[in-house]
Amino acid sequence: MSAGAAPAPLHGIRVLDFTHAAAGPFTTMWLADMGAEVLKVEKPGRGDGSRFMGESMDGTPNSDYYSSINHNKRDILINLQAPAGVALARRLAATSDVVVQNFRPGVMERLGLGFDALAPLRPGLVYCSISAFGTTGPWRDRPANDIIMQGVTGLMSLTGEPDGDPVRAGTPVCDYATGLFGLASILAALFARDGHPAGQHVQVNMFDSTIAMMANYIPTVLSLGRTLTRQGRGHAQLVPYQAFRCGDGEYLIVGAFTDAFWRRLCDVVGLPFLLSDPRFTTNAARVANREALIPEFERAFATRPRQEWQSLLEAVDVPTTPVFTLAQALATEQAAANGTVVELPGSDPRLFTVGLPVRSEEWPQPPRRRPPSMGADTAAVLEGWLGMNNAEIADLVATEVVGLEG
Repeated sequence: MSAGAAPAPLHGIRVLDFTHAAAGPFTTMWLADMGAEVLKVEKPGRGDGSRFMGESMDGTPNSDYYSSINHNKRDILINLQAPAGVALARRLAATSDVVVQNFRPGVMERLGLGFDALAPLRPGLVYCSISAFGTTGPWRDRPANDIIMQGVTGLMSLTGEPDGDPVRAGTPVCDYATGLFGLASILAALFARDGHPAGQHVQVNMFDSTIAMMANYIPTVLSLGRTLTRQGRGHAQLVPYQAFRCGDGEYLIVGAFTDAFWRRLCDVVGLPFLLSDPRFTTNAARVANREALIPEFERAFATRPRQEWQSLLEAVDVPTTPVFTLAQALATEQAAANGTVVELPGSDPRLFTVGLPVRSEEWPQPPRRRPPSMGADTAAVLEGWLGMNNAEIADLVATEVVGLEG
C-alpha cells in the first residue's frame, strides 16, 4: 500500500442485508470485504438456512457453507412477521445506503420493505433485488436454487462426457455468478447516485446471469443454428483444449487456443505431420474433425508421465497445467503469494476463507472478522444505528420483535 493510502473504497457505506442461502450473501460478502458496513438481518430462531447446509464448524448453527460467504458482517435478529419488526427494519433502512434482498418477487413489497416503500425514507438509496427468474414472465414465482438453474439454462446439458449423463458443475456457479452481477449492479448504482438523487432499484436474476456465462455459445446456437453437445474434458469451440491422460495415469491440461500454440504442441509431442493435414490446419477444421485428431494426442501423451510432458510444454510456452485437487491448488506457491485464502481471527476452530481477489495499492485489504452468530450485534446495532437505550431494546426483546445472540 502506498503512503497516504485511502481507506477501503466502500468505507462509510452502510448495507442492510436481507439475503440468505448463497447468491445474495455472496454479493454482500464482497461489499463487506470492500469496506462497507454490512448488517445481516435474520429471522429469530432459525436464521439463514445456509447455517445448516454442510457441516457445523463448532457444534453451533455456523456451518462451513454459511461461514464461507458471511464473514466481515454484523448480525441482527428481527421478526419481519410482526408489524413492529417491519417498522424497525424501515428505521434501519432509513440509515442505510444499500438494501439487498433475495426473497421471491413480491415478498418484500407485501411486507412494506420494497424499493418504493423505502426510497422515500433514504434519498439516494440503492436497492438490489436478486431473484431466480426475474419479476416478469410465467416462471417468476417458481422456487429455484443452483442445481435447478444449471438444469433449466442448459448449462448442465453441456457438462459431462459425450456418452455420459449430464453432470452438475462442482461449485454453485449459478449462485456465485448471480452474486457477482449483483455486486456489479450495486457498485454501478452507487457510482451513478449523483445522477439519481432518488436512488434506484437494480434487479438481477439467476436465469439471465447463468445464460450470460455462456455468452460464447449464444451466436453458435441462435445465429449458426448449431446443437451443442457435452465435450467432457474438451471444449465445443476449441481443439485441442482439454485434459489428456499421461503415461502415469495423471491428467494434464493443454490449452492450445492459437495457431502458434498448435504448431508448438505438434512439434513437442512428436506429431509434426498433423500440421500439413488439411483436416487440422485451422481451429474450425480441428473442431470439425476432433474425433480423428484427439486420439492422436491421447496416444502420444500416454507415452510419458505427466511431469515430463508438463516440463516439455512449459519450455516452449504452450499453456499447460496438471489437473489439481482443490487442496493441491490451495497449497501452491502461487496461492500463497497471492493471499488467495486467508485465515480469520480465532482458533476454535481455525477458519479459512477466500481473500478479496481485487488488489489496489490505494486501499488496504480489509480487516477480517469471523462470520457472525445469530443476533450477535442486535443490541449494539439498535443502540449505535438507532440510538435506542437499554429499556427500549429490552422491550423489543420481551415482545419478540428482535432476538439476541443465543
